[in-house]
Amino acid sequence: MDAQHDDLSNEAAALADILRWSADIPAWQRDALRRLCGQPKLEPADLTSLVAICKSVEEGLPLNATHIRDPGASHAVVTLGALHGLSNVNALAPGERLSFGKTGLTVIYGDNGAGKSGYARVLKQICRARSPKGDAILPNIYAAAAGTPSANVEFYIGGQKRNASWTQGSPTDAMLSAVSVFDSRTANVHVENTNDLAYTPLPLRILASLAQACQDVKAKLAAEIKALQEQTPAILSKPECKSETEVGKLIAALSGKTKAEIVEKLAGLKAEEEARLQTLVADLASDPTRTVRQLQSHETRLKTVIDQLEWLAAIVTEESRTKLREAHARLGTARRAAAAASANLFADEPLPDIGSDVWKSLWEAARDYSRTSAYPDKSFPVIDADAHCVLCQQPLSEEASTRLSSFEAFVQDESKRREEEAETAYTKALDDVASKAIAMKELPAIVTLIRDALGQEQLATSVRREILVLAWRLRAIQRTHHLESLPTLPPAAAVSLDLLRTAFVGLATRMEALRSEANSPQRRALVAERDGLADRKWLGVVKVDVLAQITRLKAIEALEKAGKDTTTNKITTQSARIAQALVTNRLRGRFAIEVDKLGVAGLAIELQQAKTTAGVPFFQVRLINKPSEPVGKVLSEGEHRCVALAAFLAELSTIDAQSAIVFDDPVSSLDHLHRDRVAARLAEAGRTRQVIVFTHDMAFLLLLDEACRATKDREATPVTFRLISRGGENSGFCHQDPPASVMPLDKVLDGMKAHLANVKVHYERGDQAKWLREVTSFQDQLRTTWERAVEEVVGPVIRRLSRKVDTTGLIKLTVLTDVDCTAMREAFGRCSVLLHSQPGEINPRLPPPTVIQTEIEALEKWILDIRTRQEKAA
Repeated sequence: MDAQHDDLSNEAAALADILRWSADIPAWQRDALRRLCGQPKLEPADLTSLVAICKSVEEGLPLNATHIRDPGASHAVVTLGALHGLSNVNALAPGERLSFGKTGLTVIYGDNGAGKSGYARVLKQICRARSPKGDAILPNIYAAAAGTPSANVEFYIGGQKRNASWTQGSPTDAMLSAVSVFDSRTANVHVENTNDLAYTPLPLRILASLAQACQDVKAKLAAEIKALQEQTPAILSKPECKSETEVGKLIAALSGKTKAEIVEKLAGLKAEEEARLQTLVADLASDPTRTVRQLQSHETRLKTVIDQLEWLAAIVTEESRTKLREAHARLGTARRAAAAASANLFADEPLPDIGSDVWKSLWEAARDYSRTSAYPDKSFPVIDADAHCVLCQQPLSEEASTRLSSFEAFVQDESKRREEEAETAYTKALDDVASKAIAMKELPAIVTLIRDALGQEQLATSVRREILVLAWRLRAIQRTHHLESLPTLPPAAAVSLDLLRTAFVGLATRMEALRSEANSPQRRALVAERDGLADRKWLGVVKVDVLAQITRLKAIEALEKAGKDTTTNKITTQSARIAQALVTNRLRGRFAIEVDKLGVAGLAIELQQAKTTAGVPFFQVRLINKPSEPVGKVLSEGEHRCVALAAFLAELSTIDAQSAIVFDDPVSSLDHLHRDRVAARLAEAGRTRQVIVFTHDMAFLLLLDEACRATKDREATPVTFRLISRGGENSGFCHQDPPASVMPLDKVLDGMKAHLANVKVHYERGDQAKWLREVTSFQDQLRTTWERAVEEVVGPVIRRLSRKVDTTGLIKLTVLTDVDCTAMREAFGRCSVLLHSQPGEINPRLPPPTVIQTEIEALEKWILDIRTRQEKAA
């Protein structure tokens, strides 16, 4: 690596370089960097705030040294001693102290809900781990007066003890940033949409997220600009003013810099100016341009008259009358069919004309009333036992219910539907014919247009007569089409459409001629004066809209200026610089070693630079032999987590100092194969540095315990166990002893003996209730310890919750005899009946302490005897 990048060879140095680089970028980007150093991604609320900062509406909080890992901490060995004095941290009990082994592995076990995650969250805050957005520490919601979460931490720098206090939201000792925390939710290896595994070191992920934030902020600014642009009123989008007038030029050049005073000065006319405008309008009445506009109006009206005459002439044909007659006939047939059905169905009803139009109207009204008011939630007709008739309001008898049902069935019948369809078709045909009529009140205007505007009096007289004849013929068709014998209509008069079309073409010719006449300088000056005054009058009407538009344009210009701070050029340069220094051959080689140690399906995997997005390089996890195959599709969830773990450990290899590392549930959802490998790797790391593991997985805890033991190939890793438990109202109670399932049997037995010595006083005093509780507890402990003793006996070959079978230990099982098995079964059975409980027995006879002492000693002797023989067999 060249000297240019010597100072960026690890994460802390790269982050420090980003901090120095950020001094010259926009304020909102510096605030975004601060957020991205503490959380994996920006949430919608973050983007909203960043947009406000970009627009200078809010003040930003820039990235500073307290938000990143201190590069100075990379050169010192920092280990953790204890967390204590926790306050307002979830529901953790006050006064507890969680200590960590000075060397090797510290395994902190806690069931779900025990409070383990509370301690882990504090460490993430103290060590400045990059946590998900929802990992902020909350106080106990049930506490009467909750305050800000805080804690004290003991730690060591090169063996020298230090103490520090922490309060959420405030920085703590910068040297603690040397402690690394692994959380799979914020791992630097992630599956992309293409099922590729992408590796991005934290500094590059931060810059990539910043580049994405630039795109997002830019998009939000663009959306605001578009929304403002869409508020422009139509009267300004297509202004009525002339482009060459002073007002026209003002509107054309309108911007956020346009002064309101100029608009106020031009808007509206004084009384004398209004009078001058009216004089100019009158003087220029013969203006060719004005005449053209009048002729254009005549042209439009004449086109309408021609169209109306064409439609009217087309509809008064014999063919139209025949179609109308046929539609009426189909309606009559359908009605007769419906009437016949009605007559047959309701012949016995007491009232006539059931099914008629009048009756149907009544029935439809009853249905509407039932559905909207009387019984809105029930189908019509409602004939429930407690229903009332919607017409007469009387309770329904069985006969009335039957009648209502038959009426509705009739209305829904096919014959009635056909009648309705025929009636709809006939009504449409009648409406279509009626729509082609020319209203008699329009006739005078049509005659005036042809006679006065076109100057053709004879044509006007002919058109008037033709319209009257066609209107009479139309009315005759409307009145006679349904008669059995159709009367013969007089022939329709010839319509003067050709003459009207000729007049239409003549108007166009006149307008073309008029357009070429307005060319004298004097006339143009008067026209300009008139247009200038007219536009100022128009501006007076729209002044409020214009002033509002200036305000909008000013806002748009401010947004466009803010948008210039969303460019990614500097981010591109900085990303390329850090990528070249950070993703080195050393890191790639270490990544391959870590992947192999964690046993990811035996696959040969390496890091390759694959693409650059918004100037930020991305590195893909590739199969060496098949680089085109998507790794994300090949690896399981457990293997994916192992790859993330490998990247984390590989990154640590770039830092020479062996400071502590913390793992929060590193094996959630991993299968047993990967648990074995992860446990072995963490045990290996514990030989050279302090390793702290939080877990709720008992199987993984046992694997860690086994991985830390000495073998022929390796020395033992010092291991310390801590137990976190839950109480009645609080959680997070810390215990120095490991969970019972991993506590050495000798220690378990010693504890039982000591406890017996303390509680036998209950028996001696005759306190039956308390002694009963103790005997019950001893019974459970003895049974559990016998089970663990059996597990220890077969442990040289196979252990519970382990998939590994050690065939070399099989010889140790040969020392077992029938006597050992019988002794175990008999003792286990005695433990089961310590209380001598019998069905229905209210006061069982309780065993004295000597009996329990004897059972403990029998178990102790059984364990010691078999251990001795197995050691000799090995």
